[in-house]
Amino acid sequence: MLPPVYTAIDSMFVRTNFTDLFAKLCLFLAVNILVAQVAKPLKAAKALQLTAGIPGRLILVLVYGLEMVLFALTTTDMPSPGLGAYMSDPVVFAYNAVTVLYVASLCSLVVGPLFQQVRRGGHLFQRWSSGLVLAGFSLAILRAVVFLVGWVVPGLYEVGQSISAISALLVVAGLACAWFGLRKYSVPAIRQSHLRGESA
Repeated sequence: MLPPVYTAIDSMFVRTNFTDLFAKLCLFLAVNILVAQVAKPLKAAKALQLTAGIPGRLILVLVYGLEMVLFALTTTDMPSPGLGAYMSDPVVFAYNAVTVLYVASLCSLVVGPLFQQVRRGGHLFQRWSSGLVLAGFSLAILRAVVFLVGWVVPGLYEVGQSISAISALLVVAGLACAWFGLRKYSVPAIRQSHLRGESA
């Protein structure tokens, strides 16, 4: 989504900003899979059902279908990552609102179980990985709130983008901690990791 890269990729498509629509599909799939993988060892049945289960897959298809319809209704002549340059257009705002709300709803599914995991404690890497992923998912929810408030309070779009970046970095850091933990501790300890299921 870096402007030079985005523009170069977008030039390959007939429809301007089709790159953004494709990027949103990748984002939806990535967050859906990530939340499902976190939910499985946490035994968060509802989160699993609403991500990897049939209801979750149906919701994903419907949400992305709505995105395609909204994208088709937009008029954007110049490439713009996230269509940020056209945010004053109600259709573009709705298009992006669907994105942040869907991502926030996925992240909210495991905030409670992650919080409980942090309270239970565990080895150092387990606590850090749980805490960092929890912080990242919580910021994704905050980002949705900031985005919606930005419709009536100008100047919040860039703030929201910064929150998204920090959220992603926290989640990546949390996953890195989990990775190191899986390699540092013995098999019994690995089996207790919140990011590794019982079959580890």
